[in-house]
Amino acid sequence: MIEIDGSFGEGGGQILRTSLTLSVITGKPFRIYNIRANRPNAGLQRQHLWAVRVMKIISNAETKGDQLGSKELTFIPNEIKGGIDLNIDIGTAGSITLILQTVIPAILNKNIKITIKGGTDVPKSPTIDYIRLVYLRILKKIGIDVNIDLVKRGHYPEGGGEVILHGVSGNPHNFSLINLGKILKIEGISHVSSLPSHIAERQSNAAKNLLSKLNVPIDIKIDVREGERSKGSGITLAAIGENSIMGSDSLGERGKRAEVVGEEAANTLLQDLRTGAAVDRYMSDMLMLFASLYEGEYVGADLTMHAYTNMEIIKKFLNVKIEVTGKNPFKFSVKKI
Repeated sequence: MIEIDGSFGEGGGQILRTSLTLSVITGKPFRIYNIRANRPNAGLQRQHLWAVRVMKIISNAETKGDQLGSKELTFIPNEIKGGIDLNIDIGTAGSITLILQTVIPAILNKNIKITIKGGTDVPKSPTIDYIRLVYLRILKKIGIDVNIDLVKRGHYPEGGGEVILHGVSGNPHNFSLINLGKILKIEGISHVSSLPSHIAERQSNAAKNLLSKLNVPIDIKIDVREGERSKGSGITLAAIGENSIMGSDSLGERGKRAEVVGEEAANTLLQDLRTGAAVDRYMSDMLMLFASLYEGEYVGADLTMHAYTNMEIIKKFLNVKIEVTGKNPFKFSVKKI
């Protein structure tokens, strides 16, 4: 039984999510204690609990402590079930994308379809457009195909978003993403739900103004949705390079001008591009698990505490040698022992 201190390092929900993913993949049970101990609302919240429940269902796991507010969880996986169709309603604006991150690596070639209701564009998690424009494209480069259908958007606090995950398949291989290469174009999606359409246009124009200095084609699509339960806006950007993709996103909020939202996303992308890395600060963290499973190497824009914590959890489940050099950017490489 692998023992994990949930207050270690960054101390957030990512410790739990990475542990669930690797436990199901490797078949190794774990016990995590002090779950999110340093957070204002410590313990398992709804989105964390649903991540546990989904992984429990697909692996027919035995669990103890999987209830709201629990600070300790024991998870004992069994064989992964294939050919199932799940419907999940988080019941709040809890992040759908964080559950997607937990599930996708574990259901490769398992013929599993999952419909998830909750938050698609919420603070402190990737937007659903970042997942579609950046995350899935990087996975495709390492041999993994994923289909995600966006049915409805869900913003904080109302939620009400809906996403369908299906067709996770492929033959992943070792990979090397060392630099972005020449930037070919900038793509993006500027969206608004149940708010005036000009907000999406203003977000897009503000981002274009800053990105124009790159002297590459810029194509930011406008997504206006009416009659959805939640009100909100946001923009996601992706720099498509010869060898890789870098992305960024920003969400609107009450009192935050649309221009600020667009500029925020553009500035974050420009900062990461200046590092000379192959992947942005967010993918720097998410790609660690795949590099560790498939002996990959990459250069990430920033080695955050979040990423460092993720790396230490990976070492508990996988018999690999991890080498990290640098900070901003950093090179991450893995060899199986």
